[in-house]
Amino acid sequence: MGYIKARVDPEKLKNNKLKFEEKYPYWEELWTNYTEPYSEVQIQNWKEEKQAIEELEQISYVSRSEGLVKIQLVVLEEDTRNYFKNKPHIEGKLKWFSILFHDDEMREGIEIRNYGEEVFFNQVTKDEAEGIVHMFEEFKLIVEFVPDDTD
Repeated sequence: MGYIKARVDPEKLKNNKLKFEEKYPYWEELWTNYTEPYSEVQIQNWKEEKQAIEELEQISYVSRSEGLVKIQLVVLEEDTRNYFKNKPHIEGKLKWFSILFHDDEMREGIEIRNYGEEVFFNQVTKDEAEGIVHMFEEFKLIVEFVPDDTD
């Protein structure tokens, strides 16, 4: 077992001329092929990100404030998956500061951090990691599998 860490080139994210799909080329593939095992997401936004928070208020079943952050839990069903997959940005920037995927047993899986700059796949075997690493490499992300020597 181990984890995968993938990172978008930060310079690419700063380029306001690029479309969302160019900044986050992995987004659709991630939602299409890798989120099915998960039943909910925990999303964190800074409280001043009112538009993103208000949108999530419509679909979240828990919404709470912790310091400067708003945390919202959303059950992943067909309509919410489509929302995250197809309406992920405001003016080319990912709407959400962090997204953490949980399965039915509340085990953490995929983590998307820092507005999509970093993506982690937690608790993956070396064999599972190969296809995921290949996908990120195709999209020109900086990616590595970090084993924890229990395979």
